[in-house]
Amino acid sequence: MLIDVNELIPQHIERLYQIILKGGYINENSAKNANAELYDAIVTKEHELKSYFRPLGYALMRREGYYYFARDDASDGEAALELIVDYIDIANFLKTLDSNFDIGYRFSLTSMENQLNTNVELQDLSLKMKGIKSDSHREFIQKIVDKLRKDGFVEERNSVNSEFIVLNSYEYIKSFLDEVEVYE
Repeated sequence: MLIDVNELIPQHIERLYQIILKGGYINENSAKNANAELYDAIVTKEHELKSYFRPLGYALMRREGYYYFARDDASDGEAALELIVDYIDIANFLKTLDSNFDIGYRFSLTSMENQLNTNVELQDLSLKMKGIKSDSHREFIQKIVDKLRKDGFVEERNSVNSEFIVLNSYEYIKSFLDEVEVYE
């Protein structure tokens, strides 16, 4: 079956390839116009896009409020596992920071830093985290948020106040973490 790319969503194909190459997510609750528009476009052509990307070795996956691409080969499992391992400590830290940390949660770098400055349990967790080394609490928080943003789990909503929102794609991490028991 030949698929005419022009019948799909030609203005979005380049953006989809960029997202695939980066292992990103397309979130319904993104405030960025291009991302929200892309999500809506995928909804309208989901079946055709799945058929288009399958021969290329990618599966378009839909979850509640977001899309992502998974590799059809075994290497995807390794990459996903590496991502999850990195996020176990981060998610534990964020849930300790605020038990309400979840999809739709809004936060600022300053509020996170203030909590870290005054909470000994958070400070202990930050020192035990293998993947994030820093010289200050602000740098530590910034590195966590930068990782979340780079991996497509949070989005900056207000650059003046460094305010962020947790995107629907955070469910991808939660689904793995719900299955993992963390032992101290």
